[in-house]
Amino acid sequence: MYKIINFIILIGALAFICHKLNLLDKIFGSRRRDISRQIEDAETAKTQAQELGADIEKAKQKNEERKQQLLKDAEEQAKADSAAIAVSGEEEAKGLLANAEKSEEQLMEQMKNRVSSQTVQRVAQITASVLSRGSFESSKQALNEKFIEQIKELVSAMPSDILNMNELKKLDISIKSAQPLSDEEMQKLTQIICETFISCHNEVDTDVIGGVRMQVGDTVYDGTLAHTLDRLSQDVESNTRQSDEQMKSIAEGIKKQLEKVNGDIDVFQTGEVVTLGDGICRVSGLADVMAGEMLEFKGGLKGMVQDLEKDNVGVVLLGPFGHLQEGDSVRRTGRIIEVPVGESLIGRVVDAMGTPIDGKGPIKNEGFRPVESPAPSVLSRKPVSVPLQTGLKAIDALVPIGRGQRELIIGDRQTGKTAIALDAIINQKGKDVICIYVAIGQKESTVAGVVEKLRSHGAMDYTIVVAATASEPAPMLYIAPYAGAAMGEYFMYKGKDVLVIYDDLSKQAAAYRELSLLLQRPPGREAYPGDVFYLHSRLLERAARLNEESGGGSMTALPIIETQAGDISAYIPTNVISITDGQIFLESDLFHSGVRPAINVGLSVSRVGGAAQLGAMKQVAGRLRVDLAQYRELASFAQFGSDLDKSTRDTLHRGARMTETLKQGQYAPMSAADQVIAIFAVSEGYADDLELDDIARFESELIDYVNRTYPEFSGEVLSGKKLSAEQQAKLKECIENFKKTF
Repeated sequence: MYKIINFIILIGALAFICHKLNLLDKIFGSRRRDISRQIEDAETAKTQAQELGADIEKAKQKNEERKQQLLKDAEEQAKADSAAIAVSGEEEAKGLLANAEKSEEQLMEQMKNRVSSQTVQRVAQITASVLSRGSFESSKQALNEKFIEQIKELVSAMPSDILNMNELKKLDISIKSAQPLSDEEMQKLTQIICETFISCHNEVDTDVIGGVRMQVGDTVYDGTLAHTLDRLSQDVESNTRQSDEQMKSIAEGIKKQLEKVNGDIDVFQTGEVVTLGDGICRVSGLADVMAGEMLEFKGGLKGMVQDLEKDNVGVVLLGPFGHLQEGDSVRRTGRIIEVPVGESLIGRVVDAMGTPIDGKGPIKNEGFRPVESPAPSVLSRKPVSVPLQTGLKAIDALVPIGRGQRELIIGDRQTGKTAIALDAIINQKGKDVICIYVAIGQKESTVAGVVEKLRSHGAMDYTIVVAATASEPAPMLYIAPYAGAAMGEYFMYKGKDVLVIYDDLSKQAAAYRELSLLLQRPPGREAYPGDVFYLHSRLLERAARLNEESGGGSMTALPIIETQAGDISAYIPTNVISITDGQIFLESDLFHSGVRPAINVGLSVSRVGGAAQLGAMKQVAGRLRVDLAQYRELASFAQFGSDLDKSTRDTLHRGARMTETLKQGQYAPMSAADQVIAIFAVSEGYADDLELDDIARFESELIDYVNRTYPEFSGEVLSGKKLSAEQQAKLKECIENFKKTF
């Protein structure tokens, strides 16, 4: 029985195992078939990839062949176009422009680079090369005929030509053309000019490509293709430098400039560089040039006519001149030297010619203004009566500055002159005053530090920095203050208030002396030329406060002069002192003794006086100057003796506290109301019982206390009226309450 049962179990187990084995075979067989199928698919994909690679190579080869064919077709088309230009002339040019318009979208996608003057110059050179090698006889003949037709209206005798004809009884005329002019053409030209001029000759010059170039004395009448292409390059360079909008593509930029170029005759006068050196050159010719006129040299260099002599003119070069050589051509512009002006200059750092040097791209100016312009007349001015707050107690209380005034800042080097100027700029924040800081002859690192300091205090939002650094040629240092004044006049005549800092005019005078000696002008006192007074007077006289009919704006000038060992009686200091409306004299001894700003009260003065001072400030600081002057005098005698009467001791005691109160840290200007609070407290004797070391803390905490408990006091001071008895009593009450807790 058990054997039968065991046999049945064994049979069942074998059946179960067989079933499982059959199932496993099915599973592994299916997996094996899947793997085989994947291997076959991979082999197929590999084969297809190889075929695709071969197709790609074939496509590349076809594209290369197509590219070569396109280049060949383009070359043939160019030859065909050249032949068409020779036949149809102006009509074919219009057709080329139409083709350029059709392909503009493709070029826009392929070329996204900015148009540069170098790009257009290269295009112009290639065009000139093609035209000079091509056979365009009919087109060149048409250019000759066009020139002869236009010259009838343009040719005229200049004053220098008339002078030469009167003295020499002749005036030679040279005519250059790409091919010899026919007898008929020469006869036409002779008929046009024979009544005025005596002799002329024709010279063949293949460099002109096509057209005619005629020179009468210094005056050139240029209608050549070469000159037209050169004007195109110059126009692109000027527009690229002056425009702030990025030109979208090479195609669009060239098209825009081609639309502006015309084939009319360009009339200008030229001269030749005779001598060159140290930022000065002599130019022959240019007999009709004006004093102060801007000339154009090779490479875009600008120059200003400084001397007019019989045989040549003296020119100062405004920029790097290393590429210039004797014999180079010089061209008149017919414009007095000028700089760009406008709102877009605000917040930028520019050189003496208005070119940006801060790396922020070109400036889109709103026009140009001559650097030299007449000062406003007396009838256009009105009295200086509106204060220009500097934020410095010692200045606003003792030597107040009004809008439209010229206040000299004078002292030895390293006495805080620039610090006062920067504090005045920083204090104009929110007062709707445009500030212009002109750095003359300073190191580039110093100018960069000034700009960074102004930017950190938010002052660059309303400030223009004109930098003529020590590494630049002397002419740039000479012209920089006039450029800053021109930029300020733009805003002044628009009714705005402007503050201009000239830092410093001593270096400008030294640069002008250098130029004058190089120009061989006779030296005078301290080797300065005789017109050095006029150098500064014509600059500072441009500062004014205009009446409403003339614009209603104002320009305040703060020139800086550096003295040697405190000698304010030297030549340049006395000149500028006599021009300005007062001076702020900074003394080295005071500076080194810790008095900052180191203003010498006895030698500092504002000739406008209290007319440009707030009523409250004038009221509380009325006797401050006398008290301080008396204190300085007594202090100098008191050091020799100790037996002093009570009155003298009291004067010295309060004077020391007044001096301590007038001390002020750099870049920390104060509002007018805060200054009135501090000066009033010391003048009324509330600080007499304090130690000198506690004065600064007393002032700071007192101002905070009054502003909290008497908030309307600030508005009362800014109203410009004097403090009433009631207001004074209320202020005294605040100070007394504060003293109880101090």
